[in-house]
Amino acid sequence: MQNQRWTAGRVLFFAALAALYTGLFLLVWRTGFYDVAGAHNDRVFSADDVYFVTHFFSAELDTSPRIIKHPLLILFGCLFTRLEGLVLGPISLEHHYMLIVMMQMCVGWLCAVVLDRVLEEQYQLSCRHALLVCAIFALSFSTLFYILVGESFIYSALVLLLTLYFARRQNLPVTVALGVLAVGITITNGALWAAIVVCSGGPWKRRLAALALGGGCFCAVMALTPLRNQFFTSLLPGALGSADNFSDHFAPLGVVRRVFFAFFGSTGFYLDTMNQSAFGDFVGDALAFVPSASPPIVAAGLVWTGLLAWSVWKYRRSPLLYAPLAVLGCNLLLHGLIQYGLKEAFLYSLHHWPAQVCIAALPLGPGGDDRERRIVTWVLTAYLMALVVLNLPGYRALAQYILR
Repeated sequence: MQNQRWTAGRVLFFAALAALYTGLFLLVWRTGFYDVAGAHNDRVFSADDVYFVTHFFSAELDTSPRIIKHPLLILFGCLFTRLEGLVLGPISLEHHYMLIVMMQMCVGWLCAVVLDRVLEEQYQLSCRHALLVCAIFALSFSTLFYILVGESFIYSALVLLLTLYFARRQNLPVTVALGVLAVGITITNGALWAAIVVCSGGPWKRRLAALALGGGCFCAVMALTPLRNQFFTSLLPGALGSADNFSDHFAPLGVVRRVFFAFFGSTGFYLDTMNQSAFGDFVGDALAFVPSASPPIVAAGLVWTGLLAWSVWKYRRSPLLYAPLAVLGCNLLLHGLIQYGLKEAFLYSLHHWPAQVCIAALPLGPGGDDRERRIVTWVLTAYLMALVVLNLPGYRALAQYILR
């Protein structure tokens, strides 16, 4: 009877989540946000949504230098748009954008479903605790933003979550296929996919085989696409140029401040903003986060950071820690130590946010004692409530900016 009750609870949770995402989509649509005629990139938090919906998702295959970063996603976007034209005929750019967002809503919903399976089957959380963690992931600002704004990051989150699930199950064919997708969506995801494969356990021969097959299959797939010549000839010089153009040079204290707000603040919360892009462009016609927030949001970020640090120390010998910690560590190395894209690091939230919630969930599993589990449950419940309540002023400010 108890299992039946929690099964019904799980169905109700995911149905409510689907309804919430749909309702938010309708609200954003009513603002006119998806009518991008005359709009520019970087209008909200450095998202390249205008280029994404007009060039990635275009009937004409994009052959710009961006293909070295998102090769298979660009190909998918072209196929999606051509199929859209065959089925629906000519449609407005606004409706084209809306169809893309509808797909992203489904992908975001699937992220929560896969996270629930990871937590219940592999981390052995109860259904109640797993749904609590799923709610934190699903209602965070970064997740909501990237299901409702055209960008690549929600696709990355799904592929990385699936890799966490299937690599630990040592499913070699699916893990290799996910490696191809991970690199094809965003080229730097290859490092995150490889980190998960290496740190998920199993025989070393199998792990090395997965790495070799994943890299080889991606190259083989790319060799079959129309993008092959430009991709392989531009990859190395393009990557070096991107690193040079987007790397920052902040002082150590500035790096610490920006890393805290980007990794442990804006993932969940709407921070303070400035009316220009992260690089100072489009003054008065763009929004970007600054590394500051109200005291309650700072306190919530510090609590979250403390929970992660304690969980890493407490479960440092748990095999379940290694893969998500490796993902978080790779992102901290790239965007923190190397400072690649640190000015606009919110962009990359969904490359590490799923890993963070998995680390935070460790104390809720069978490895902790009952007292610790109760304390962490209350902490996570309070954090979830903070995500809802403390973000309301930010959501109102964002709506006012869009409607201005």
